[in-house]
Amino acid sequence: QKSLGNLEAAEKHLMGALAGRTKVFGKRHADTLRSMNDMGELFVVQEKLEEALKMFQETLKLEEEVLGENHPYTFETLNNLADLLKIMGKTEEAYKLFMTGFERRNAFLDRVLWVAGDNTRQSYISLHRPEQNALIRMLLSLDDERTARDLFEVSLRRKGILLKITSETQQVLMMSGSPELQAITEDLTQTRKTLAGLTLSGPTDENRKEFPKIIFDLEEKVNMLQLKLGEQSVRFRQSTKQVTVDEVVEGMGENAMVDFMSFRGEDDSLRMLAVVVNAGEFSFVEYEDLELISAIVMELREIVQDEGAEDEDIKSVAYDLWEILWQPLTESLGETVSIFISPDSLLNVLPFDVLTDSDDSYLLENFDLRIISSARDLALDPLLAAKGDLMIIAGPDYDSDKILKTPAAREVTHKRSRSVARGARMGSGLRGLNFDPLPGAEKEGEVIKEVSDTKDRNTTIFSQRAAEEKLLREMSAPPEVLHIATHGFFLKEDEKLKKRLQGLSRGSSSVPPPADNPLLRAGLAFAGLNANASMLGEIDTDNDGVLTAMEVLSLDLAGTQLVVLSACETGLGEIHEGEGVYGLRRSFQEAGVKNVINSFWEVSDAGTQLLMTKFYDKFLAGMPAREAMREARLEMLDDVQWSAPFYWSAFVMVGRNT
Repeated sequence: QKSLGNLEAAEKHLMGALAGRTKVFGKRHADTLRSMNDMGELFVVQEKLEEALKMFQETLKLEEEVLGENHPYTFETLNNLADLLKIMGKTEEAYKLFMTGFERRNAFLDRVLWVAGDNTRQSYISLHRPEQNALIRMLLSLDDERTARDLFEVSLRRKGILLKITSETQQVLMMSGSPELQAITEDLTQTRKTLAGLTLSGPTDENRKEFPKIIFDLEEKVNMLQLKLGEQSVRFRQSTKQVTVDEVVEGMGENAMVDFMSFRGEDDSLRMLAVVVNAGEFSFVEYEDLELISAIVMELREIVQDEGAEDEDIKSVAYDLWEILWQPLTESLGETVSIFISPDSLLNVLPFDVLTDSDDSYLLENFDLRIISSARDLALDPLLAAKGDLMIIAGPDYDSDKILKTPAAREVTHKRSRSVARGARMGSGLRGLNFDPLPGAEKEGEVIKEVSDTKDRNTTIFSQRAAEEKLLREMSAPPEVLHIATHGFFLKEDEKLKKRLQGLSRGSSSVPPPADNPLLRAGLAFAGLNANASMLGEIDTDNDGVLTAMEVLSLDLAGTQLVVLSACETGLGEIHEGEGVYGLRRSFQEAGVKNVINSFWEVSDAGTQLLMTKFYDKFLAGMPAREAMREARLEMLDDVQWSAPFYWSAFVMVGRNT
């Protein structure tokens, strides 16, 4: 009735419902409190703001007492009250309430996401995204000295939270296989489930007085159990660490940082902001038209990938993007040339170095840009560097029939129907994958081995039939450097894949993850994939030729200094608002890798080999990976034959790269 504009009738109806529920259930019942919140919402529509204020304040007080601070009803009333205070011009009160809600929601998500399935996690984040958008809009409306720092806090606590939680659960699962740790992991999982259940249900009449202490004790137990696991796994300790803004600033050193965040405006339009942190000072830039920025990003990516594009045409588009995206940041960045960048939305697939300034120079020429997934990366102590060799996997034989000859595979082949329906099933998704040989990749591996030999570095190389997926599962210790030159892929969501994909999470969960998980649709191809494709998901093997991004999370790469994914489009994946790219790059980082080099598009064999040769020649001589990659790119830029961004900007390094 409210939506029909018949406000008087709506008020009469809601008043009646409230009176009835109060009489039957009493004022401290959830249904009564729900009616009180509804009444407050109607008062807002009627512009009876003072009455709405009193109603929301009373409701919130009762809900906190009866249902608890983290109950969904309590959150809804708190958000309604915060919005109302903002409307009434009570800015300071609104600000405090918004920030209270933010802290409570962080605690809520930490409790609930950990025990939820992948689909449920994504649903929770999507459900609460409007709440986060409202907080961001509130902070932007303040526009005072608190705004930029608080926006940075929002990004720090929320950006990339889904993959962080997924990584933690994978690590606990891995540790549960250890007899010494099994009891701790089971206790942690059960305690978290109990905590999540109580958070969602709230107190009962029986435990109302003890409820805060029950929650506190459970959280203390979770912390204690996590500390015990952290003693056994530095990677797990890093993943569960609560990072502060001050720790990030300290971790930046003398570098600056630009943290991009997408959000939605009051009209639901996609927008973006950037927080700049420089010399301990916080500032921000708001971009009103994210659609325009995204359109130019796509235009730039398209023209840069055209090997025959004219330099002036590339620079024209690159300047347009510099003008709208980068120029507004220049005042805050000042003279600082070493800058960390944490992208969001489509900026995750933008080669920032290609942007062209008003002096017709690429950013590569004047800035040392360092891409990171999240600001929290800068506050984490580096994992102890792996002491393993340089490991190269290059040019697999995708037609290798080694697995087909195993008894398990022969049994599957014998049992399966030869029907037309089977042939149709093979035509799409992972079973439809078929890769051509990559002679250039094998040559690339050999060239890197030659460079490594001149530096007296221990190097192992696996090619053709030996370039198997199981190599990464059976390592005795993490390699210092891992170079993989093979095909990468990312499949778009397809309903037909659902059952099929559920069988491809080997080693990642006893319960098959949801089939629309993008971490199951991104992967690398290894020896035997073409031969095994028709049986993917049916043969229980760790060596079927497909390594998905989800499976990467279960690899032990803690302390590996660098992974190079020299494959087509390994930097791509599914872009989630506020979550970055769900794909191989992020998974390798979560598996403990310090820096990842991946590609945005396919480059010629000769171009890739030249860049990698220049890079490894410097890196293996002792130059930091970040510096070595930048120097290699600059050398190509200075060479007329290789000066097109098509060659030198396809590969990007992501990580702390210090």
